[in-house]
Amino acid sequence: MIRCPACGTGNMDGSSICKKCRQALPPAGPALSAAPPPEGRSTKDLVEELKAMEVVDREPGEVVRALVDILLQADIPVLIEKYPTRQVNDLQKFLAGMVEEKLDELEKHLGAPVRDSLLLLYLGCAAYIQGSYEKALDRFSAAAELDRTDAVAEYDRAMALQSLGRYDEALESFSRAITLRADFEQAWANKARTLALQGRGRDALEYFERALCLDRNDPEAWFGKGATEEDIGQYEEALRCLDTAIRLRPDFVQAWNYKGDALFHLGRVDDALKAYEHALEVRPHDFEAWNNLGIAHFSKKDLDRALEAFNKALMVKAESDDAWLNKGTVLELKGEMQEALGCYDRALRLNPDCEQARKAREKLYSLGMSSDI
Repeated sequence: MIRCPACGTGNMDGSSICKKCRQALPPAGPALSAAPPPEGRSTKDLVEELKAMEVVDREPGEVVRALVDILLQADIPVLIEKYPTRQVNDLQKFLAGMVEEKLDELEKHLGAPVRDSLLLLYLGCAAYIQGSYEKALDRFSAAAELDRTDAVAEYDRAMALQSLGRYDEALESFSRAITLRADFEQAWANKARTLALQGRGRDALEYFERALCLDRNDPEAWFGKGATEEDIGQYEEALRCLDTAIRLRPDFVQAWNYKGDALFHLGRVDDALKAYEHALEVRPHDFEAWNNLGIAHFSKKDLDRALEAFNKALMVKAESDDAWLNKGTVLELKGEMQEALGCYDRALRLNPDCEQARKAREKLYSLGMSSDI
């Protein structure tokens, strides 16, 4: 194992770049890897390289290292972030799927699973960013079993468990990651986030503080603390934290949305509108920002702008029962009863337990309206 001098993470022998911080690693004897692809290779070039790769006639270690190098060149992350600064594109996801196919081919040839923790971490991250959390969990768990001293593998495993809603298990994995590396700031922050997801917001705040003691410049930790303060009704403190997150990362869409929510709860509706508009400047097709913008306009009785915003929200996420309910409410107030009834019907088809939509529809029924369905 090669220990990264920058962050302390253990890396597999033969690695040239740290799997966590991506700093260059010191040499440790002859490397097992094939030469990495030249700098500047595009993801499309890497896809073509994978298509041409023969796995049967090469040494297994050489194939594994080539697959790792390709994923590294494609900039697939090896450390899961809840709110990444840069989204993985479709071509990168396609390439990761091709690597999976090459690995399957190699394992069938060998008649045994490939035991390479770094490759498993990469493939777990590729599965995670595609929403395949069970598959990601399998990969991360295997990597953690191969190297029980690897805090990153345990952390990634915890992130997959968190995304699957298995919060108690996630907390245990985050704790193991922290035991392996006490200064693992992301592990402290995401343990806090898991506590918040369990409804233990006040407990979560302590862990966000621990994370921020390790890194005062982490926008995700400031955002997590701000969102948690907002959830427990501490809107002024939430604003302070969210403003810090935005200062550190001006394009942090989620932070802009939460800032808007905090301002809205404080009665500062005009400022909330500006926050949602900032979010849309960064990400023009953000559902939450459009839906929140509609709610803010509705609170000011600007029905036309509210309706426009809810329509935009539904263009992004047509399966949102909340947005259909909101649109129906606006249409009803505008006197467009039949259209409003159609929106309530859509909301109930998407979520039969939506009590507000049910009551609104029954009210229109009592006025003699009837559904088209």
